[in-house]
Amino acid sequence: MKIKARSLIGLLIGLLLMALPLFLPLMGGLNREAMRVLGVFLGAVVLWLFVDITWPSVLALLALALVPGITTNAVIAASFGNATIWFLVFSFLLTYAMSRTGFLRRLALAFLNSRLARRGTWAFVCMFLLAVLALGSFIAPTVTFLMYFALHREVAEALGLKPGSALARALMIGTACVTSISCAMTPIAHTFPLMAMGFYESATGQAITYLSYLKIGLPAGIVLFLLTLLLLYLGFQKAFRAEKVDIAALRLSASGDFTARELASALVFFLVILAWLLSGILPGAFQPLVELGTVWPAMLGVALLSAVPVGGSPVLDIKQGMAQGVSWASILLCAAALALGKFVSDEQYGITALVGESLQPLMTSLGSVGALLVLIAATVVMTNFMSNIVTTTLMYNVSAAVLPLMALAGNALDAQTVAILVGMCASLAFATPPAIAHIALAAGSDWAGPGDMLRYGGALAVISIPVVLIFTLL
Repeated sequence: MKIKARSLIGLLIGLLLMALPLFLPLMGGLNREAMRVLGVFLGAVVLWLFVDITWPSVLALLALALVPGITTNAVIAASFGNATIWFLVFSFLLTYAMSRTGFLRRLALAFLNSRLARRGTWAFVCMFLLAVLALGSFIAPTVTFLMYFALHREVAEALGLKPGSALARALMIGTACVTSISCAMTPIAHTFPLMAMGFYESATGQAITYLSYLKIGLPAGIVLFLLTLLLLYLGFQKAFRAEKVDIAALRLSASGDFTARELASALVFFLVILAWLLSGILPGAFQPLVELGTVWPAMLGVALLSAVPVGGSPVLDIKQGMAQGVSWASILLCAAALALGKFVSDEQYGITALVGESLQPLMTSLGSVGALLVLIAATVVMTNFMSNIVTTTLMYNVSAAVLPLMALAGNALDAQTVAILVGMCASLAFATPPAIAHIALAAGSDWAGPGDMLRYGGALAVISIPVVLIFTLL
């Protein structure tokens, strides 16, 4: 009953926020159209947080289209016409192909069946989580977690671990936390970094290269991974010694010999990543490819895997991949958020200018480093208690409002860096079930609980704030 009452209250508030601008007197120097855009934005955020993520996204797109001066075609172009959406769709299809061929499982087992992993309980934990980090860096977090959730169950059964086991508990906590870290490390197939990068490109017409993102995300992610291992060591090492699990006896089923389909899916994905990286590292040498944007390598990869027969048939069945490999709920939510971000930040409405004028005195008084710290801390705290996509949308638009006024006051922050930080920090969700799906799954499993995620995930969230700030300033 509490959940239903909460949803009902959220529904009423969300719809009220969307409707009130039609009747309220003009406020804050905003015209009627600006107030309606702001009302749709705030109403959508409330509905996403307390009701659902699917139909409110459709309602938000419809409500935007009803604002005078904004057409349905403009809303569709800003949402589903945004390159970020199709980057995600094609990335989902590529990772689906690798999952179906068995390549991802083979890669995971290469870590878990290694000699280093069999040296003891702690060595096995390190290798298990390193495998999560490696694969999670280029596949969607939900796919990463679900694959390792299944491997966790396989390990537990093979070793005879029961709920309450220290090893099983540490592995589940670590898998959930490292999945989030891997999502923050790179923008490849990761919704929240790509959203922030998409917001920036829509606003400026300039794309953020993968290399620019990796300069901050990669070292920060590696350090956070090591700190996760340290937290788990401090929390579980004594229990590991008392439990005395014989890791050397673990046998995980191998995948057999490489198949041509596995190799094809892996090779195509490698070439796609190489194209993305070369465009960022050597933009001058690859200028014609850079001008094509970031979607084409994934698009080409999908075309190759679905058109070229390997072993009698193509590696990727696009119809099946669209049905089973693409998270359409996430795509719909992302599309609505991109459209809302575009119109809220549009200069003609003056919404970001109003927000910027309100926050500018505080942010300017803190200086550039202080403002970065506030931005990072606010994004990390927010994403650990609410939807990552909502956090990305809110924090990007708030920062976009403040940055120009800070520059006028002599405390300029690089807008590209801020976009990277918003996408990266919005991915660092560790502590509570509402933060992101895989944290809810871990907290609701038999192997870990909400208290475990709050304790270890909360500590990791706090630690991540200075870590991200340090690598931003370097």
